[in-house]
Amino acid sequence: MKQQQQQLPLQIISIQTHLTQYHYQSYPILRDYFLRCIHFGKNPSSTTSSHHRTLVIFPECTGTWLYYMCVPMPNFLRRFFFHTSTNRHFLFIIYTLITHMRLFCKHFYENYRSRTSWSGLIQYSWFSLFADRTFEIYKNLFSDLSRQTNSFIVAGSLFTLKNKHLYNMSYVFEPTDGSICLQSGKIYPVSDESSFIHSYQQLPLIYSIPETNIDIGVLICADSWMPEVYERYNRIELHSNRRFLFIIVALNLGQWDMPWPGYDSTVATPTDVESKHLKTYSLGQAWFHYAVNRAFQVLEKRNCFQGYGVICCQGVLNLMNDIQGEGESMILLKRSKDDDSIISMKADRFNEENILSCLF
Repeated sequence: MKQQQQQLPLQIISIQTHLTQYHYQSYPILRDYFLRCIHFGKNPSSTTSSHHRTLVIFPECTGTWLYYMCVPMPNFLRRFFFHTSTNRHFLFIIYTLITHMRLFCKHFYENYRSRTSWSGLIQYSWFSLFADRTFEIYKNLFSDLSRQTNSFIVAGSLFTLKNKHLYNMSYVFEPTDGSICLQSGKIYPVSDESSFIHSYQQLPLIYSIPETNIDIGVLICADSWMPEVYERYNRIELHSNRRFLFIIVALNLGQWDMPWPGYDSTVATPTDVESKHLKTYSLGQAWFHYAVNRAFQVLEKRNCFQGYGVICCQGVLNLMNDIQGEGESMILLKRSKDDDSIISMKADRFNEENILSCLF
């Protein structure tokens, strides 16, 4: 009789990055920053990856700003735009438009009938300018990181151009050859995106991490708040002798400790939302209650997994002192059916880099 293969534990590394325009000015600078974060999160008690597999998670839109690398400029302008704490984003946009006016006008002209607003048309044309080149940089970067660190990497997300539509897509890379092993798209773009980002309507997919008994599914930001998204996953037949993780990649533009404004205006508020929470919850509290805990309860109710959990990876962002985001990453795990305890980890800092790491 064939001996059953030993199932390795999984080291989870959730990287709450603090990214600025400085990191996005060149491929080597960004790669080295990510490498430092991954090595810092690696289990210090293990000098080799043979004792476990490693899953690294980055926040939403990590790849979106890679287009900064696609704008050629002399060194003095590079220093002017990327080595400053002054808001020069508008000047950077003007410079980019001047140097790429023909291509921008081409996208603008080809799509003006299909956009619902001028704002959506302008943003679509802007992000379409470098979409193909950005995707190539994104693939090369995270494929390189995955192979170099021998880790499975949930590479945040980026705006991807498919059949003349932009989607907010997340990709998972595997370490054997650095290829993409899972892709997920945002179903519910928020109001900041809805005028130029399409809803991703393909059925959700899961990925089984080799040499473990763990399956993962990736949710992008606002999707994790929506009961309808979990109904899609509930239609997938999952093995009862395995463990499951929901991975949430997220980015919040604005302040983390602000009063919760409620669900985004583009969606109907779910019926289980308590009206009193609109007056008492901060954004961070609402994230835990209506996203992380919602996902955890969905897995708990299935009552078929050997273990389960939710990892929510948030990002901290300050691009040219203009585009700013804050967030607090969280991990919620139940390692096995027989274990009554629940592992709960929080970054505890919503405006700084933070790396959460644990074994599952």
